[in-house]
Amino acid sequence: MPYRLLYNNRVNTTTAWEFWYNVRKASTIMERSAEALLSAQLHISFGQFMVLSVIDAHPGPLNQTAIADHLGLTKGTVSRLIEAGATAGWIIVAPDPASRRSRLISLSHSGEKLVRQGDALLEQSPLLQSSRDEVSLQAATDTLQAAIDVMVGASGVTTPALPPARHPLGQ
Repeated sequence: MPYRLLYNNRVNTTTAWEFWYNVRKASTIMERSAEALLSAQLHISFGQFMVLSVIDAHPGPLNQTAIADHLGLTKGTVSRLIEAGATAGWIIVAPDPASRRSRLISLSHSGEKLVRQGDALLEQSPLLQSSRDEVSLQAATDTLQAAIDVMVGASGVTTPALPPARHPLGQ
């Protein structure tokens, strides 16, 4: 059943589907642009960078479930990305003293450095540079948040709160 957005106190499913399609389209364009830039310049996938960025944005170690929840990815996907990051030396994996089944995840110095390099690259990307009209961008963000609030109210599906962060992926 499609999400329904209210328009003049009526449900308009056509608008909701158009909205969903355009959000997905914008997301795909942004993800492909970031993927191309990060893989060409830093030899890292966008998925790997997102995991590193969430770890970086969170004070102290995280567990795999928290990272998966923050990114909306499966635990299996995050597990593979963590393993690859640990193999590359970007991620430190330690046993969780509170749980034998859980591992604590943090960044190594080289992982922190990679996040800073990726942030700088993405900040200067042509895609973000073309989106610098702050007023329009803020209006679009506010509209998107209002739509999300309507969808959450209608569906009961929520997303976990992200930790306070110093960069866009953690906000």
